[in-house]
Amino acid sequence: MKDTIKKLSGNPVQPIQMDLDSKFQFRCHKGLECFTQCCGKIDIFLTPYDILRIKNRLGITSGEFIANYTQLMKLKKTKLPFLMLRMKADSKCPFVTREGCTIYTDRPVVCRYYPIGFGLLKSKEVGGGDFFFPIKEHFCKGYEEDKEWTIRQWREAQEINLIDFYNKHWWDIVLNKKLYASELEPDGKSLQLYLMASYDIDSFRKFVFESRFLDTYDVDEDTVELIKEDEIELMKFAHEWLRGVLFGNPTYGLKKQKQKN
Repeated sequence: MKDTIKKLSGNPVQPIQMDLDSKFQFRCHKGLECFTQCCGKIDIFLTPYDILRIKNRLGITSGEFIANYTQLMKLKKTKLPFLMLRMKADSKCPFVTREGCTIYTDRPVVCRYYPIGFGLLKSKEVGGGDFFFPIKEHFCKGYEEDKEWTIRQWREAQEINLIDFYNKHWWDIVLNKKLYASELEPDGKSLQLYLMASYDIDSFRKFVFESRFLDTYDVDEDTVELIKEDEIELMKFAHEWLRGVLFGNPTYGLKKQKQKN
């Protein structure tokens, strides 16, 4: 443990593994001198549901949001690209002002977790699970406040449980790729498909309803009506379909071709 602590000297990530019942002390508010200081010089990873909420908050399409506010980053362990929020020239978040976050109620899940970091574990031997760890920036005064939380309480207060539920099928894709196909490098067409079905919900809607998608895949009428009306259900459908395409055992199989006489 001493070697681990030495390696992390000066690193805000603390070498402490926490679980849902672990306790920490924290409160952030405008009265703190460090208010919004944590909203810069950081990597803000975006989940599909983050993008859906923020693009609706801004009143733009998912394609416009991706083009104007994100950048690609590929993780070596999965060889899949992820979208990160693009910082401004001064390394600050584009949605932060001196008064705070302008999209606070629709902020990304990474921001909701702060000052807690999180990770996902999955292995063939031991299954999977979440783990957490404290992040203590040298400037942060929030840890000096007297409000105590457990990780479980923090997740509930920040609506993280709901966000995790909506992103569930997508996380399964990411973890399965890491676990079972980590050496497989997706080709250009596969990457485009993955990015569209993961993040670009407006393009995926056109793909489903303005192409031969529904002539090709066996999707029941109730599901078709549901995804027409509900954007969140469309996103979940996209991730279920993508998981089946990438790893087999699809939820929505191909339609049987009519036999010629």
